[in-house]
Parts: sequence; structure tokens; C-alpha cells
Amino acid sequence: MLSSMSGGGSSIIAIPVLLSLGVSFPVATAAMDICAMFWVVVAAYNYLHGKKINWRFLIIYALLGLLGVWLGVFAVLNISQRILNLTVGTIILVLVIYTYFRKPNQSASKAEIKKWDLWAYITAPFVGFYETFFGSGNGIIFSTITHKAKGFDFMTSLGYYYAIACPWCAISAILLIQKGCWNTHIDIAVVLGSLIGSYVGSKYARYKGNAFIKLAFVIIGGVLGLKMLLGL
Repeated sequence: MLSSMSGGGSSIIAIPVLLSLGVSFPVATAAMDICAMFWVVVAAYNYLHGKKINWRFLIIYALLGLLGVWLGVFAVLNISQRILNLTVGTIILVLVIYTYFRKPNQSASKAEIKKWDLWAYITAPFVGFYETFFGSGNGIIFSTITHKAKGFDFMTSLGYYYAIACPWCAISAILLIQKGCWNTHIDIAVVLGSLIGSYVGSKYARYKGNAFIKLAFVIIGGVLGLKMLLGL
């Protein structure tokens, strides 16, 4: 619910809970990817329903991000999570501060959109990588990128992010399952729980509008960034 409202990411809550139950990090990550294949579809539909969709941007960005997804699976199995948390925690806090001080009606100009358009595609592998490795805060990163590159508001950005994240999470889940990183009981539980939370969160956020999403974005993103940076 919290993730679908703000893009802050469910992994920051769910993965520590799974780890405390004795689940390994790769299995916990696979469980989050498996459930994300389902709940992001619900959130994307609720945010983008009735809107004109830029399919070219959505498809190209998703395909470019698949390289990062493959590298992310390697990272799950081999790289220290703490190092990545320090880096991404800092980035998220910077983006939250930027979002907070951005004027409510401030949107990117046509000149800015044209300037940032190529950079948006360049970020795709990096965003795909982090989505697989941990994912929390990726919606915040993606929303900032697409505000600059496409002029999207918060609601539209989150809709595109969840649509793009679906194939990324599906490929990541398949690769991790092939490595033996799965647990049927846990996977079923997190899928059911996340579907309920995603539907309620995205429906409520769309009803409340962009101002509410920005507030949730700043509060949850700020807590998330500090938690990751300080290792709390």
C-alpha cells in the first residue's frame, strides 16, 4: 500500500521481515520480485486508466532496463547490500529534497524535456539493476527522471514506473528461481498481501490526487533514505 502510493518501495519493509524469519536474502528478493509481477499491474492500471500512454517510451525503457536486471541478479548473489544502501540512500534523500522544494505547478519546459529525453533512456539499465537488487526508492528515482525528460506529474510517473517494472520483476524472478531461490508458502503469502495493498493504495492515491502523492512521496522517501543511509 505504501509503495503504490509513493514509489518508496515495499522491499524496505518486507525484506527485513523475511530475513528476521530466517529467509535468505536471495529467496527474500525473489519473493518480492514474484509478488511485484502482480501488484505493479494493479497499480499501473489504476494510475494510467483513462490516460494517453506513450507506448514507445514505455517499451524502449523497459527493454533497455533488462540489461540492468541481469546484472542485478548477479549482484543479489554476490555484492554487499550495505554498499548499495549507502549510495542509494544518499541519492533518494537528494531527490526527496528536490521534490519538496519544487513548486507545486512547476513542470518541465519543452526545451528541458528535449534536453533530458536521451538521458532518460541512458538511466534505464541503472534503474533496472537497482529494481532487481533491492528496488526500494526506485519509483522516486524514476519519477524525478520522467518529470525532467517527459514532463510527467507524480501520478503518471508512478503509473509508467509500475508498468515498466512488471517485465523487469518477471525476468528477475525467473532467473532467481532458476538458481533455486524460491519458497512456495512465502511466495503465495506475499503475492496475496501485495495485491490487496496495491489496489487500496493506488485507488486512494489517485482519488486524493498529485498533492497527496507528493506528500507521501516526500515523507516515505525521506524515512526510506535515512533508514538506508544509517542502516537502521
